[in-house]
Amino acid sequence: MTDATLMLKDMSPLTGTVETGGDYVRFRTQADLDPQVLGDPREGVIEIEGHREEVVLESAHPYRPTPGLETGPEGMELILRRRAPSA
Repeated sequence: MTDATLMLKDMSPLTGTVETGGDYVRFRTQADLDPQVLGDPREGVIEIEGHREEVVLESAHPYRPTPGLETGPEGMELILRRRAPSA
């Protein structure tokens, strides 16, 4: 997982970690967010290791590590679609 900052429209910046793959980014944060507030598609920008790209929020849900398989804190997991798909 790589550290990242997510800036969604009309929200304060969020910090967390990301996993990237193809046209999607999985962003995990410990921020206390209401999934209903994140229910509508939102545009934003994510910064990963100094590189910024436009994204659209696809979904958001609570995240809890699977005992014995994953470690780390509970939080929110956001699935983001890249606006300019990777080549």
